[in-house]
Amino acid sequence: MKLATPHLYYSISEEQTMKTTSSLTRKVNYLRWVARIIGTFLVAFFLLFFISDIINKGGLHIPDLGLWLMTIFFLLGQVGILIAWRWEGIGGFLAVFSIIVAILLNLFWVQVEASRSTIAIAFSFWLIPAFLFIYCWWSTRKQY
Repeated sequence: MKLATPHLYYSISEEQTMKTTSSLTRKVNYLRWVARIIGTFLVAFFLLFFISDIINKGGLHIPDLGLWLMTIFFLLGQVGILIAWRWEGIGGFLAVFSIIVAILLNLFWVQVEASRSTIAIAFSFWLIPAFLFIYCWWSTRKQY
């Protein structure tokens, strides 16, 4: 006796939905890993320079309140990227908020030796994995 294959029981729209869902899942998984790899690289890059600067200066010497706030918000952005490995939405939003605040503090308050726009552009690279994490969270959240 020949058994019917399972795909014969699906209507065309259900079959198309299954293909769309699986292609969306593959796309989201790919983007999730891209965000994780880029985010991990950027956090490691930041920590390398942050720790080497502390070692070279013999401690954490930040001259004014604006630079302190910018540093704290940028560190929160790094924490957000690491949190996004487990909780994509929370980590992604924390990273985006913190990095945007750090960029705004840099542009309007902090006096640094380097060009303000150069630092803002450099900080904006950290937004790439954060927005990818938010996209992955948004695409896979449960619809009620």
